[in-house]
Amino acid sequence: MQGVISKSPDNLLRFIKINHFLLIFILIEAISISLLLKNNKYQSNKIINLTTEYTGFLFEYKNSISDYIGLKKINEFLVTENAKLHSIIKKTEYYPEINLVAKNNFNYIPAKIINKSVFKRNNFLTINKGSKDGINVGMGVVTDKGVIGVIYSVSENYALILSLLHSKSAVGIFLKKNMQTGILKWEGFDYQNASINDLPIHIPIKNGDTIITNSYSNIYPEEINIGTIKNFDKKEETGFYKIKIKLFEDFNSLKYVYVVHKNGIEEQNLLEKGIYE
Repeated sequence: MQGVISKSPDNLLRFIKINHFLLIFILIEAISISLLLKNNKYQSNKIINLTTEYTGFLFEYKNSISDYIGLKKINEFLVTENAKLHSIIKKTEYYPEINLVAKNNFNYIPAKIINKSVFKRNNFLTINKGSKDGINVGMGVVTDKGVIGVIYSVSENYALILSLLHSKSAVGIFLKKNMQTGILKWEGFDYQNASINDLPIHIPIKNGDTIITNSYSNIYPEEINIGTIKNFDKKEETGFYKIKIKLFEDFNSLKYVYVVHKNGIEEQNLLEKGIYE
Protein backbone atom coordinates (compact mmCIF):
# COMPACT_ATOMS: atom_id res chain seq x y z
CA MET A 1 0.00 0.00 0.00
CA GLN A 2 2.84 2.39 0.92
CA GLY A 3 4.60 1.50 -2.31
CA VAL A 4 1.56 2.53 -4.35
CA ILE A 5 1.24 5.88 -2.50
CA SER A 6 4.92 6.66 -2.86
CA LYS A 7 4.75 6.11 -6.60
CA SER A 8 1.81 8.53 -7.10
CA PRO A 9 3.91 11.80 -6.85
CA ASP A 10 6.47 10.32 -9.21
CA ASN A 11 3.77 9.51 -11.76
CA LEU A 12 2.32 13.03 -11.48
CA LEU A 13 5.75 14.63 -11.97
CA ARG A 14 6.42 12.37 -14.94
CA PHE A 15 3.04 13.38 -16.52
CA ILE A 16 3.82 17.14 -15.99
CA LYS A 17 7.31 16.71 -17.43
CA ILE A 18 6.02 14.92 -20.54
CA ASN A 19 3.06 17.27 -21.15
CA HIS A 20 4.41 20.57 -19.78
CA PHE A 21 4.14 22.34 -23.15
CA LEU A 22 0.47 21.29 -23.50
CA LEU A 23 -0.32 22.33 -19.94
CA ILE A 24 1.39 25.74 -20.38
CA PHE A 25 -0.62 26.23 -23.64
CA ILE A 26 -3.93 25.40 -21.93
CA LEU A 27 -3.09 27.74 -19.05
CA ILE A 28 -2.20 30.63 -21.41
CA GLU A 29 -5.40 30.04 -23.44
CA ALA A 30 -7.51 30.05 -20.31
CA ILE A 31 -5.93 33.34 -19.13
CA SER A 32 -6.39 34.86 -22.60
CA ILE A 33 -10.06 33.89 -22.84
CA SER A 34 -10.65 35.20 -19.32
CA LEU A 35 -9.07 38.59 -20.18
CA LEU A 36 -10.91 38.68 -23.51
CA LEU A 37 -14.28 38.09 -21.93
CA LYS A 38 -13.54 40.60 -19.22
CA ASN A 39 -12.41 43.45 -21.51
CA ASN A 40 -14.25 42.79 -24.80
CA LYS A 41 -18.03 42.74 -24.55
CA TYR A 42 -18.56 41.80 -28.21
CA GLN A 43 -16.30 38.78 -28.05
CA SER A 44 -17.82 37.86 -24.73
CA ASN A 45 -21.29 37.82 -26.28
CA LYS A 46 -20.08 35.81 -29.27
CA ILE A 47 -18.53 33.16 -27.06
CA ILE A 48 -21.60 33.07 -24.83
CA ASN A 49 -23.82 32.68 -27.91
CA LEU A 50 -21.57 29.94 -29.23
CA THR A 51 -21.67 28.21 -25.88
CA THR A 52 -25.46 28.54 -25.76
CA GLU A 53 -25.82 27.15 -29.29
CA TYR A 54 -23.54 24.25 -28.48
CA THR A 55 -25.37 23.58 -25.23
CA GLY A 56 -28.69 23.78 -27.08
CA PHE A 57 -27.42 21.31 -29.65
CA LEU A 58 -26.43 18.93 -26.89
CA PHE A 59 -29.87 19.22 -25.27
CA GLU A 60 -31.60 18.76 -28.64
CA TYR A 61 -29.49 15.72 -29.33
CA LYS A 62 -30.33 14.39 -25.89
CA ASN A 63 -34.05 14.99 -26.51
CA SER A 64 -33.80 13.31 -29.92
CA ILE A 65 -32.30 10.27 -28.28
CA SER A 66 -35.05 10.36 -25.62
CA ASP A 67 -37.71 10.72 -28.34
CA TYR A 68 -36.18 7.81 -30.24
CA ILE A 69 -36.20 5.67 -27.13
CA GLY A 70 -39.81 6.79 -26.47
CA LEU A 71 -40.85 5.98 -30.04
CA LYS A 72 -39.17 2.61 -29.75
CA LYS A 73 -41.21 1.89 -26.63
CA ILE A 74 -44.40 3.08 -28.37
CA ASN A 75 -43.58 0.92 -31.38
CA GLU A 76 -43.02 -2.10 -29.15
CA PHE A 77 -46.38 -1.38 -27.49
CA LEU A 78 -48.13 -1.12 -30.88
CA VAL A 79 -46.54 -4.37 -32.05
CA THR A 80 -47.80 -6.07 -28.89
CA GLU A 81 -51.31 -4.65 -29.32
CA ASN A 82 -51.32 -5.64 -33.00
CA ALA A 83 -50.45 -9.19 -32.03
CA LYS A 84 -53.32 -9.18 -29.53
CA LEU A 85 -55.74 -7.95 -32.24
CA HIS A 86 -54.59 -10.66 -34.63
CA SER A 87 -55.21 -13.21 -31.91
CA ILE A 88 -58.72 -11.84 -31.33
CA ILE A 89 -59.48 -11.82 -35.08
CA LYS A 90 -58.41 -15.44 -35.39
CA LYS A 91 -60.83 -16.35 -32.61
CA THR A 92 -63.65 -14.26 -34.07
CA GLU A 93 -66.01 -15.95 -36.51
CA TYR A 94 -66.45 -14.21 -39.81
CA TYR A 95 -69.58 -14.57 -41.91
CA PRO A 96 -69.69 -12.97 -45.33
CA GLU A 97 -72.72 -10.85 -46.10
CA ILE A 98 -75.53 -12.94 -47.57
CA ASN A 99 -78.10 -11.06 -49.61
CA LEU A 100 -81.00 -12.74 -47.90
CA VAL A 101 -84.18 -10.72 -47.48
CA ALA A 102 -85.09 -11.33 -43.85
CA LYS A 103 -88.72 -11.99 -43.04
CA ASN A 104 -90.02 -10.29 -39.91
CA ASN A 105 -91.63 -13.46 -38.63
CA PHE A 106 -88.33 -15.43 -38.74
CA ASN A 107 -85.17 -15.32 -36.65
CA TYR A 108 -81.86 -15.92 -38.42
CA ILE A 109 -78.75 -17.52 -36.86
CA PRO A 110 -75.58 -17.46 -39.01
CA ALA A 111 -73.40 -20.56 -38.97
CA LYS A 112 -70.35 -22.03 -40.64
CA ILE A 113 -70.27 -25.50 -42.20
CA ILE A 114 -67.45 -27.57 -40.72
CA ASN A 115 -68.24 -30.92 -42.34
CA LYS A 116 -70.52 -32.23 -45.08
CA SER A 117 -71.23 -34.87 -47.68
CA VAL A 118 -72.74 -34.32 -51.14
CA PHE A 119 -72.09 -37.50 -53.12
CA LYS A 120 -73.95 -40.03 -50.96
CA ARG A 121 -77.56 -41.13 -51.31
CA ASN A 122 -78.34 -39.53 -47.95
CA ASN A 123 -76.24 -36.46 -47.20
CA PHE A 124 -75.71 -34.40 -44.05
CA LEU A 125 -73.92 -31.20 -43.03
CA THR A 126 -72.41 -30.20 -39.67
CA ILE A 127 -72.38 -26.57 -38.48
CA ASN A 128 -70.53 -24.80 -35.66
CA LYS A 129 -73.62 -23.69 -33.76
CA GLY A 130 -75.68 -25.70 -31.27
CA SER A 131 -78.23 -25.55 -28.48
CA LYS A 132 -76.35 -22.81 -26.61
CA ASP A 133 -76.88 -20.61 -29.69
CA GLY A 134 -80.63 -21.24 -29.72
CA ILE A 135 -80.69 -24.01 -32.33
CA ASN A 136 -83.22 -26.83 -32.01
CA VAL A 137 -84.21 -29.91 -34.00
CA GLY A 138 -86.63 -29.13 -36.83
CA MET A 139 -85.37 -25.64 -37.66
CA GLY A 140 -84.81 -24.81 -41.32
CA VAL A 141 -81.46 -24.00 -42.90
CA VAL A 142 -81.20 -21.65 -45.89
CA THR A 143 -78.99 -19.32 -47.89
CA ASP A 144 -79.86 -16.54 -50.31
CA LYS A 145 -79.59 -19.15 -53.07
CA GLY A 146 -81.94 -21.73 -51.68
CA VAL A 147 -83.00 -24.30 -49.11
CA ILE A 148 -80.20 -26.32 -47.53
CA GLY A 149 -82.05 -28.64 -45.18
CA VAL A 150 -83.47 -29.17 -41.69
CA ILE A 151 -81.74 -29.46 -38.31
CA TYR A 152 -81.60 -33.20 -37.61
CA SER A 153 -79.80 -33.38 -34.26
CA VAL A 154 -78.18 -30.89 -31.87
CA SER A 155 -75.44 -30.85 -29.24
CA GLU A 156 -74.38 -27.88 -27.12
CA ASN A 157 -71.94 -26.47 -29.68
CA TYR A 158 -72.82 -28.19 -32.97
CA ALA A 159 -75.77 -29.22 -35.09
CA LEU A 160 -76.32 -31.82 -37.80
CA ILE A 161 -78.37 -30.87 -40.85
CA LEU A 162 -80.40 -33.33 -42.88
CA SER A 163 -79.51 -32.03 -46.32
CA LEU A 164 -81.87 -31.25 -49.17
CA LEU A 165 -79.73 -33.90 -50.86
CA HIS A 166 -81.36 -36.70 -48.85
CA SER A 167 -83.94 -39.33 -49.74
CA LYS A 168 -86.21 -38.15 -46.89
CA SER A 169 -86.04 -34.48 -47.82
CA ALA A 170 -89.18 -32.77 -49.17
CA VAL A 171 -89.72 -29.01 -49.65
CA GLY A 172 -92.99 -27.26 -50.50
CA ILE A 173 -92.53 -24.95 -53.51
CA PHE A 174 -94.30 -22.41 -55.69
CA LEU A 175 -93.85 -22.03 -59.41
CA LYS A 176 -92.99 -18.35 -59.17
CA LYS A 177 -94.84 -17.11 -62.23
CA ASN A 178 -98.25 -18.50 -61.22
CA MET A 179 -97.84 -19.69 -57.59
CA GLN A 180 -98.76 -23.29 -58.43
CA THR A 181 -97.67 -25.62 -55.63
CA GLY A 182 -95.57 -28.74 -55.67
CA ILE A 183 -93.05 -30.78 -53.68
CA LEU A 184 -89.32 -30.64 -54.39
CA LYS A 185 -87.40 -33.87 -53.75
CA TRP A 186 -83.92 -35.22 -54.42
CA GLU A 187 -83.64 -38.46 -56.32
CA GLY A 188 -79.93 -38.90 -55.75
CA PHE A 189 -76.79 -39.04 -57.88
CA ASP A 190 -76.44 -35.31 -58.74
CA TYR A 191 -76.01 -32.59 -56.10
CA GLN A 192 -76.82 -29.87 -58.63
CA ASN A 193 -80.32 -31.08 -59.50
CA ALA A 194 -83.60 -31.99 -57.78
CA SER A 195 -87.06 -33.08 -59.01
CA ILE A 196 -90.74 -32.12 -58.91
CA ASN A 197 -93.14 -34.91 -59.87
CA ASP A 198 -96.54 -33.68 -58.63
CA LEU A 199 -97.25 -30.63 -60.82
CA PRO A 200 -100.36 -31.28 -63.03
CA ILE A 201 -99.70 -31.25 -66.79
CA HIS A 202 -102.48 -28.74 -67.48
CA ILE A 203 -100.33 -26.02 -65.84
CA PRO A 204 -98.18 -24.22 -68.44
CA ILE A 205 -94.45 -24.38 -67.71
CA LYS A 206 -91.23 -23.86 -69.63
CA ASN A 207 -87.51 -24.30 -69.16
CA GLY A 208 -86.04 -21.49 -67.08
CA ASP A 209 -89.12 -20.97 -64.88
CA THR A 210 -88.09 -20.16 -61.30
CA ILE A 211 -89.00 -22.30 -58.29
CA ILE A 212 -89.35 -20.67 -54.83
CA THR A 213 -90.35 -21.76 -51.32
CA ASN A 214 -94.08 -21.54 -50.67
CA SER A 215 -95.90 -19.56 -47.99
CA TYR A 216 -97.34 -22.63 -46.23
CA SER A 217 -94.06 -23.74 -44.69
CA ASN A 218 -93.43 -23.43 -40.97
CA ILE A 219 -89.79 -24.31 -41.55
CA TYR A 220 -88.59 -21.95 -44.29
CA PRO A 221 -89.35 -18.31 -45.10
CA GLU A 222 -91.46 -17.89 -48.21
CA GLU A 223 -90.22 -16.87 -51.64
CA ILE A 224 -86.63 -18.04 -51.25
CA ASN A 225 -85.28 -18.84 -54.70
CA ILE A 226 -84.44 -22.53 -55.08
CA GLY A 227 -83.72 -23.10 -58.75
CA THR A 228 -85.06 -23.14 -62.29
CA ILE A 229 -86.69 -25.74 -64.53
CA LYS A 230 -83.91 -27.46 -66.46
CA ASN A 231 -86.10 -29.85 -68.46
CA PHE A 232 -89.41 -31.72 -68.09
CA ASP A 233 -91.58 -34.52 -69.48
CA LYS A 234 -95.36 -34.84 -69.57
CA LYS A 235 -96.55 -38.12 -68.08
CA GLU A 236 -99.96 -38.59 -69.64
CA GLU A 237 -100.52 -41.81 -67.75
CA THR A 238 -100.18 -40.07 -64.39
CA GLY A 239 -101.34 -36.55 -65.36
CA PHE A 240 -98.22 -34.98 -63.84
CA TYR A 241 -94.97 -33.52 -65.10
CA LYS A 242 -91.61 -35.09 -64.32
CA ILE A 243 -89.52 -31.93 -63.86
CA LYS A 244 -85.77 -31.61 -63.30
CA ILE A 245 -84.76 -28.53 -61.31
CA LYS A 246 -81.35 -26.93 -61.58
CA LEU A 247 -80.52 -25.78 -58.04
CA PHE A 248 -79.14 -22.27 -57.52
CA GLU A 249 -77.00 -23.32 -54.56
CA ASP A 250 -73.80 -25.27 -55.15
CA PHE A 251 -73.74 -27.69 -52.21
CA ASN A 252 -70.20 -28.79 -53.01
CA SER A 253 -68.73 -25.31 -52.35
CA LEU A 254 -71.16 -24.27 -49.62
CA LYS A 255 -69.49 -22.69 -46.55
CA TYR A 256 -72.01 -20.51 -44.68
CA VAL A 257 -75.71 -20.83 -43.91
CA TYR A 258 -78.55 -19.37 -41.86
CA VAL A 259 -80.55 -21.43 -39.40
CA VAL A 260 -84.09 -20.02 -39.36
CA HIS A 261 -86.83 -20.20 -36.78
CA LYS A 262 -90.38 -18.97 -37.26
CA ASN A 263 -91.72 -16.79 -34.45
CA GLY A 264 -94.87 -18.18 -32.86
CA ILE A 265 -94.45 -21.58 -34.50
CA GLU A 266 -95.14 -23.42 -31.22
CA GLU A 267 -98.54 -21.72 -30.87
CA GLN A 268 -99.41 -22.45 -34.52
CA ASN A 269 -98.38 -26.10 -34.20
CA LEU A 270 -100.52 -26.50 -31.07
CA LEU A 271 -103.52 -24.95 -32.83
CA GLU A 272 -103.13 -27.11 -35.96
CA LYS A 273 -102.22 -30.35 -34.19
CA GLY A 274 -103.82 -33.30 -35.98
CA ILE A 275 -105.69 -31.10 -38.51
CA TYR A 276 -103.45 -31.32 -41.58
CA GLU A 277 -101.93 -34.74 -40.91
